[in-house]
Amino acid sequence: MIRPGTRTISAHRPSLHTLKRLLALLPFVALLLALPGCRKEEMFSDDTSIRLNFSQEEVLFDTIFTTVGSVTKRFVARNSSSNAVRVNIRLEGGSPSPFRINVDGATGTTFNDVEILGGDSIYVFVEATLGPGGSSTPFIIEDRILFKTNGNEQPVKLVAWGQDAHFFYPDRNTPGLPPYSIIAGLDDNGDSICETVNWPNDKPYVIYGYAVVDSCSTLSIDPGVRVYVHGGGGLWIYRWGKVQANGTLTEPITFQSDRLEPAYAGLPGQWDRIWINDGPTGNDNVFTNVIIKNALVGVQCETWPLVPDAPTSAAKVVLNNVRILNCSAAGILSRNFSIESNNLFVGDCGQYSVALTGGGNYFFNHSTIANLWGFSVRQTPAFYLNNLYADINGALQVRDITASTFQNSIIHGTLPNEFQLEFNELSTPVLSFRNMLLKTDQNTSSPFFDQNSIYRNQSPGFVNSVERDFHLTANAFARNLGITSSAVNDLDGNLRNCDGGGWDLGCYEYCN
Repeated sequence: MIRPGTRTISAHRPSLHTLKRLLALLPFVALLLALPGCRKEEMFSDDTSIRLNFSQEEVLFDTIFTTVGSVTKRFVARNSSSNAVRVNIRLEGGSPSPFRINVDGATGTTFNDVEILGGDSIYVFVEATLGPGGSSTPFIIEDRILFKTNGNEQPVKLVAWGQDAHFFYPDRNTPGLPPYSIIAGLDDNGDSICETVNWPNDKPYVIYGYAVVDSCSTLSIDPGVRVYVHGGGGLWIYRWGKVQANGTLTEPITFQSDRLEPAYAGLPGQWDRIWINDGPTGNDNVFTNVIIKNALVGVQCETWPLVPDAPTSAAKVVLNNVRILNCSAAGILSRNFSIESNNLFVGDCGQYSVALTGGGNYFFNHSTIANLWGFSVRQTPAFYLNNLYADINGALQVRDITASTFQNSIIHGTLPNEFQLEFNELSTPVLSFRNMLLKTDQNTSSPFFDQNSIYRNQSPGFVNSVERDFHLTANAFARNLGITSSAVNDLDGNLRNCDGGGWDLGCYEYCN
């Protein structure tokens, strides 16, 4: 296990159990091109004027983490002549090259007398695996595939932008749990301890499986750190552990998938979630100036599922200046947990943007919850709040929602109803909704709502929803409808009331 950063060690506490190491393997997938077995006899030309045409003259791999295989890319080499030719093809860097090629169904570095019929073509497939670069900054690796036809040599350039990273691979497998590694909570001998592990901003962190912060340990993440999660993995804050992710306005902390190709930039569901379990009073999990994107669930905070009658967690999650984007299930999913938030943006999600279930104590101030999900049919509201949940045995558990406030916020989306409350009458929540713009068909005449500052079914006045620009325009309905609070700056760092007209709803303030 690679354990970067510094640590502070304290007393021993119980931990998750030890099991065998699992290593993730990335096999090279050979892609074959089948050619017909029967064809007419061809005449092969030695005309020196014949040159091949290529579908692209450069194959670019955009940011590959060292030791991790890339996607497979392909290009076409076409013989536009009417005559057949034989072509010698070689990878210029040979076997030491980080690139691997497959030509006409064969893998290697040199291919002699490859036949391309007149007007026909062949596919060439390319992958890359970069070795450690010994540098904390991106580096460029280049090679060429050389095609020699009747004495004419033509190159296709291969370029990979690689980067070193801290890697965490799962080495434990407990039945009923995902594969995981413990990144905070073990000493060098593998014994359980209480410790603080720091992740400095020296190079990216890549997680395979789940990276676990064990009981009574803390993960501290410095400003600017980039965390990349592979496949179904995530960050797991186990019971009584905690995370302190404190970015800055200019150096936010980012959690996202390890697929960095442009086609994956806005693709939801590429990794699993940040999973946070319960803890004692004062053991708060803090996210400040953090971006979480392209997960199944952005943040899931809940009491330990194996305890069916657990009380609401005494610890809470703090989300200040946080953006959660493109989650295929939910942006925030809580069960029996308390959340405090200022300047929160939750964008497109496949089910709920924010779903708060069971008991809790909530403070949401200056949130923009805007769900314009377009990848599939969505039938659930952007914002959902109730006071019950089904435990591990399937029994309904009812919990208290204590003095909770939602204010200065926008809840909007593409459905007729994006705001829904459902309460079990065995417990009466203590709630206050004020200075809110809601898209809803639900009745808002109950005492939960301040009738003088609840605005329904108006367009907020976003700059460009299609382009996902949720700042406000000069004439936006949501302008100057807020009340003053401790959040004197918006998500961009602008002062509230920067135009002198009053505080705006949502996470962004309009400034001239």
